[in-house]
Order: sequence, then C-alpha cells, then structure tokens
Amino acid sequence: MAKAVRVEAARMAFAEVTGALEDASLVAAEGQAALDLAAARQTYVRLLAQIDACIERLHRLRRRLR
Repeated sequence: MAKAVRVEAARMAFAEVTGALEDASLVAAEGQAALDLAAARQTYVRLLAQIDACIERLHRLRRRLR
C-alpha cells in the first residue's frame, strides 16, 4: 500500500510540473507580443518566477522518486 501512495504522490508532482510549465508557456507567449523593452522586461520577470516554480516542483518530484 505504501508503494501505491508514493506512486500517487509522484503522479501529483508530475501534474504540478505540467501545470507550472503550461503557465510558463503562456507567459512566454505574452512576451512574444511585447511592444517595447519595458514590457519585455516585465514579462521576463514573470517568466523567471514561473521557471523558478517549475524548478522547485521538479526538485520535489525528484525527492518523491527516490
């Protein structure tokens, strides 16, 4: 039973990573439409935050898979 719980936790972590990557891709798409450097910089900051969240979730996933 404990193995099934760990597998489910890993599946949930994969789902979190997927959602974070989808969010990051939307922000990146917004950046493609930036009209000036100020807007591009603002989008960059948002994208960086999303990517950092993805990395954090990936670290959590790695811990669950050990």
